[in-house]
Amino acid sequence: MTAPLYRLADATLVEPLVQDFQAWWMTVAPMPASLHLQAYLLPLLKAYLQTPDFHAKAAKDPELSGSSFVGIAPERAEEVRALMQRMTTAQEDNIKLAEAFDEFQTQLLAEAKGQSLEPLYARLPEPLKGVVELVYDYVNRPSMRVHEGLLYRGRHHKTELQSMRIRRLKADAERDSLLTTPRLMEAGQLDWKVPFHDERLDKLFSLDLEPKPLEWIRDVLGDAVQSDADLMPLLTEAPQTLPETWNGPGPRIRYVGHACVLVEWKGTSILIDAVVPVRPEKLGPLARMSFADLPRRIDYVVITHSHPDHLDIETLLRLRHRVGTLMVPRASGALAGDYSPRLLGKALGFKNVLEPYFYESLPIPDGEIIAAPFMGEHGDVAHAKTAWIIRTGEERLFFAADSMCVDETTYRDLRSTVGDLHTVFMNTEIVGAPHTWMLEGFFPKKRDRKLEKNRRCRGSNSTEGLRLLELVGAKRLFNYAMGLEPWMEHIIGPAATPETPRMKESDLLLTTARERGMQAERLEGAREVVLKS
Repeated sequence: MTAPLYRLADATLVEPLVQDFQAWWMTVAPMPASLHLQAYLLPLLKAYLQTPDFHAKAAKDPELSGSSFVGIAPERAEEVRALMQRMTTAQEDNIKLAEAFDEFQTQLLAEAKGQSLEPLYARLPEPLKGVVELVYDYVNRPSMRVHEGLLYRGRHHKTELQSMRIRRLKADAERDSLLTTPRLMEAGQLDWKVPFHDERLDKLFSLDLEPKPLEWIRDVLGDAVQSDADLMPLLTEAPQTLPETWNGPGPRIRYVGHACVLVEWKGTSILIDAVVPVRPEKLGPLARMSFADLPRRIDYVVITHSHPDHLDIETLLRLRHRVGTLMVPRASGALAGDYSPRLLGKALGFKNVLEPYFYESLPIPDGEIIAAPFMGEHGDVAHAKTAWIIRTGEERLFFAADSMCVDETTYRDLRSTVGDLHTVFMNTEIVGAPHTWMLEGFFPKKRDRKLEKNRRCRGSNSTEGLRLLELVGAKRLFNYAMGLEPWMEHIIGPAATPETPRMKESDLLLTTARERGMQAERLEGAREVVLKS
């Protein structure tokens, strides 16, 4: 008798963790992770332990979405205390690195006024020696340039603290904040101690495509499985049908949700800002695409920037075995926070990672992928970000993400160089988080905060958005990345309501664009988009 074959159940969620906190670039990239641990995560857990009841209640309050509260029940406070102790012990050298960076940055700003920086190397704290280069810009403002590649190869990149938490997801609302709430173990979960770069992840996630015998799956997961009773709820024998390769005619555009879009053209598949949900046991009314709805082969995954609603390590790891090339924005490396997405991609186990300069082009059949300037959105702080143009024959799709029209010449030059950008995907997040949100570890504790009040991580308002559309020669607008899908709540908070500023601005932009003869609509929930000529 043939042994039954199993694949991952549709509701099976696999979360990548770093010491129980979900992985994103600020918990993985070595220098940012060290600064974030010292300046944010440990103080956050300490604050929780002082008032666990308050934190647990506040974390569930939609009015406080985006605030720093730990959503752990008070009766589990001792587990949080134990986690904090483990973090302090296991990452002692990372904490010292962050403290040294913070201390020396203050000294550097106070003392370096244009004179030679050479004498200051002798005063570098021990944790920073060999890790940074002291540099000026051209108006004598000092900073430290981090040797990031070295840190990934050294003791500060602690892959032994990485793991995968495997469980069934009953509903989207079960997922606590990615940014503030650690994932304590629950009954029915598997804790798989495996680093993110490990090829065993590809074997596990191959179950999204090809079912395997139970014995094979047990062998992959090893000690994470204590009994078949733990494993069986995560698997299913139900058959599935994967989509066929799209060969036209014309491009097929499938909106996965939020900022995630799949473009298929002449046998080539391109996934932009890959954030792909599982299907929980309890589904809402919105249509949803999941991993089984994506092509067996994804030629390119393209990332606009590192905010976790655009660069999702959970999705990237699950798709890694299907992906030919990961394309990421290019960092300057001039600031500690301007980390390298390319090095992160390599640390996540991707073999082919490209970081093109603006206006560089990668050919695809009868088309190309072009890196384009991504203006604004990051509160005037240097950060790796790239908008993308995908040309399919004579059609050009512009994925502008959270771009702002702060310099008209940029978009005028883009059009004159590349051609009319017929279809534009952009959002209207007009409020945005403060530029220091979740990034406090990079900033000196003493600074003039009055000057920072209007520095927000926002996109274009309706006036700016309309001008951008005019400048690039757009015929149609898809307003996306609006925070409307329930599977995004653990990343960006509750779904936007019609009364929120971003939605009112979206309505105004759509109405005005239609009045000017453009096709314009707001995307919500998975769907297939058919372009009309």
